[in-house]
Amino acid sequence: MLLPLLILALVRITRFNEDMRRLLYFTSALLILVGIFSMRWNVVIGGQLYSKSLRGLMAYKMELTGIESLMTALLLLALPFIILTVLFWLLPPRWMESRAPGAA
Repeated sequence: MLLPLLILALVRITRFNEDMRRLLYFTSALLILVGIFSMRWNVVIGGQLYSKSLRGLMAYKMELTGIESLMTALLLLALPFIILTVLFWLLPPRWMESRAPGAA
């Protein structure tokens, strides 16, 4: 949690070139996302592992296929990008039309 904050503070204090600033912003955002995912994993999966009947810990095994599987999660993660790609192909924005090769 502190590392992304320190990276963002360093970018604001120090004068970096544009590419280095983008890399540091990306690194900070990636660290924040990993932290959020780790916290949610700890709360959700950790809460499911501990039995409410106090019969001890339960086991969790992530399946590769099925309705609640890794493949389903990856498909749902990729779905917005697929939809966006199809929409860009069907309805190109004006700023993309001006970059098209052969455009006057």
